[in-house]
Amino acid sequence: MRNASMHCHSLARLAAGHALSGSTFNAASQRSPRSGTGSAPRPAFANGSSTRSRRPPMSHTPTDLPGSAATIGLTIDTVLRRTDKTLLARGSFRGDPAAVKYLIDPDPFWAAKWRHELDVYEVFGDTTPPVRVPRLLHTDHDRLLVLEWVDASPLAAERYPQRELETREVDAVLDCITALNQWTHPAVRFSPTFDYSERVARYQAKGYLTEGQREALDSLLAQCDAPAQLNHGDPLASNILLDASRSDSDDEAETTAVLLDWEFTGLFLPGFDLAMLHTQVGARTPVIRERIEAIVSETGIEAAFVLNLAVVLTRELRLHHELPEDDPVRTRCLPIIEVAWNSASTRLQRLATARPA
Repeated sequence: MRNASMHCHSLARLAAGHALSGSTFNAASQRSPRSGTGSAPRPAFANGSSTRSRRPPMSHTPTDLPGSAATIGLTIDTVLRRTDKTLLARGSFRGDPAAVKYLIDPDPFWAAKWRHELDVYEVFGDTTPPVRVPRLLHTDHDRLLVLEWVDASPLAAERYPQRELETREVDAVLDCITALNQWTHPAVRFSPTFDYSERVARYQAKGYLTEGQREALDSLLAQCDAPAQLNHGDPLASNILLDASRSDSDDEAETTAVLLDWEFTGLFLPGFDLAMLHTQVGARTPVIRERIEAIVSETGIEAAFVLNLAVVLTRELRLHHELPEDDPVRTRCLPIIEVAWNSASTRLQRLATARPA
């Protein structure tokens, strides 16, 4: 049942906005950002909404939320997005701007992911991370997260951004991801997000890997240590906000990245987040692929990185093949994914035969 639930959620979220996850929040203390596309500054969110969005009727809000919110000093102002999984809203908490994330789906898988995200925010409250994240303001430890609001622009609303990133944006994204990956975190608080061997076997059974590709992946897995690098786990463009704040001393804008949605955060083989960025953001921004390849070479993680590429790309193939054949997202993105997978598969076979098993 869990896999069926994940399948339904994935297709719905992929087709609606082409993002498997996305939030909106943080940093009321930050200055207004400048959009990377040259538009006027405005609060922007991972689903592409803004404060200009039409306020949905309160009937879009779960009936039990307004009453319970009032008892803790929480006001719901604008429903930004509601799916069958969660509701995302802007409001205020005891007078300060806040983002509200409310779990709607009682499915045990998503309830566990909600609790995991809460655990991650609590880790960040105990041990300051090296990257900007929303500050947890309140939780009922059941369905409600209240987070610090951030006025910043999403890297893109689409899963595969349709524009080429600027150099400052590439710098901000990679600085953020590598800082997180290198963090000496409280290891006892994190565990592997998934079993690589199980994932490879499952995708081979579904027909997304040939027997030869599976054998090559198993060969590389045997060469790797246990997953131990902390990764965000879902660095979609819609989960990365960019804040371009001007310095008081000059007109130069310093762009920093803010990460959202920590449901899949955990321990991975080195380079999982980089593999996602390589696949999705890199499709229209070749320079980020070049920068990622340089990081992979400098840190000596090619085997693990290619494993992660295979995991990411086979998942992308599945998600896009499951969309209707006439879906514009499938039409636009599937050829890009297939080309990337052909290249990664060739690289995988080369590594598996070049290194001793």
